[in-house]
Amino acid sequence: MDNKSQIIRPSYAGAQLEPLILTEHLPQLDRQEEATLLRSWRALLLVILVCLVFTLITFCKHFVYLQIDYGPASFSSQAVSPHIVGAYISSQVYGGLHFISLANGWLQGHLYVDDPSPGGAGDYTFWNGHWYVAFPPLPAVFFLPLVAIFHYSHQFEMSLAVEFTFGIANIILMFLVLRRLVEKCQISLSFSSVAWLLVLFVCGTELLYVSMQLGGCFLAHVIATTFLLLHMLELLGKRRGWLAALWLALAGLSRSTALLAFPCYLLLIYLEERHQPWLLLRKCIAFCAVLGVAVSGILLYNLARFGSWLDFGYTSMNVSPRLADGLHQYGQFSLHFLAMNFHYMLIQPPQILSQLPYIFFNPVGTGIFWTMPALCSLFRTFFVRPHNYLTWCLSAGCIFPVIAHLLYFNTGWLQFGYRFFVDILPLVFVLAIMGFHDRLRWYEKGLILLSIGINLWGLFEYTYFSSLLSY
Repeated sequence: MDNKSQIIRPSYAGAQLEPLILTEHLPQLDRQEEATLLRSWRALLLVILVCLVFTLITFCKHFVYLQIDYGPASFSSQAVSPHIVGAYISSQVYGGLHFISLANGWLQGHLYVDDPSPGGAGDYTFWNGHWYVAFPPLPAVFFLPLVAIFHYSHQFEMSLAVEFTFGIANIILMFLVLRRLVEKCQISLSFSSVAWLLVLFVCGTELLYVSMQLGGCFLAHVIATTFLLLHMLELLGKRRGWLAALWLALAGLSRSTALLAFPCYLLLIYLEERHQPWLLLRKCIAFCAVLGVAVSGILLYNLARFGSWLDFGYTSMNVSPRLADGLHQYGQFSLHFLAMNFHYMLIQPPQILSQLPYIFFNPVGTGIFWTMPALCSLFRTFFVRPHNYLTWCLSAGCIFPVIAHLLYFNTGWLQFGYRFFVDILPLVFVLAIMGFHDRLRWYEKGLILLSIGINLWGLFEYTYFSSLLSY
């Protein structure tokens, strides 16, 4: 019997985890047929169609304007107060101005930015007579050629170009991740199931809303997702330490918490190569060395800007008064914020209204399983694949980012859903799809359709019912 197709069923006394090459679903011939389909013209057509849908949604979000008449809304005592929501709507701007300003500063030969306009200094940090962008700097790199040509003009077009490019890249990369999971026998999905899951990722997760916003924080999420997906591809491929670390480092230079997913690779390499200690040591050293260079670069960047290795610029950032008191009293991370973040990450439900839009998503945050119910399948993964390496490695990669977000002084501010969860969405999404059946059941398709409907409606609400939110 072919050892690679043999199912390992560990005994109770000496259970072992399954390596990445093992599965227990479709026969070998069926798996080969499905993998072949994922490299055919049908797969190319699928990706093109999903990209066209994403393009259509982007066009409607930014260029189609509707006027909808509806009666006044009433907010419950648990809903965000009207003046907070009004501040969000009135301050909504097109363009990743923070990163455009940072790119412009680099082109002028300094790390600070030009003085922001009166009333437009939100999320900038004032230090030693200059304004700085505290956010991780990588997104500004992709604005450099555009800013060199257009300077501060065409901010909307520049931001849309960067956001759309990485949004399309995320669609292609997620398809490649799904294909590699099938080829590596981690999941045994039919072609139609892969199509359902790809559409779920693009239209049924909070990444959709994030990808349609052009503000600096949202752009950083989209770019970080691209590099996390590249990191995932390397984990499912040759697992080269230096390349896995490079992709993770680039994700971390867009969103710092993405760096905290490093245990995923280290645990996977340990489980795969623990019987080859020198190979294990070589991969771990390469991985840690590249991440060490990235972290050292960030610390040097801090020193050059704020005169301290550990000053990231957040504690002195010009944030909303609603956030400033907690930030200055308890710091950037504190157990004081645990209950608040736990509530908005996992519990806060939508509010039912008696008129359009009928469902109100709290702009401070809405629980992730309310906005993405299809991700509930991740719990099934631990029952159907309890001895699979990838199950526990992906879980390990999520632990530190989730802890960081639970202790953070901010829930993500004003948003649909809980945008900080996008920092680990590629890991959680793969963990969730491992819990789906090979050929999706009717209720799994129902959860996917529900997730797509909720996220499309949330985007529609925040785009066309802004006056309701500012009421």
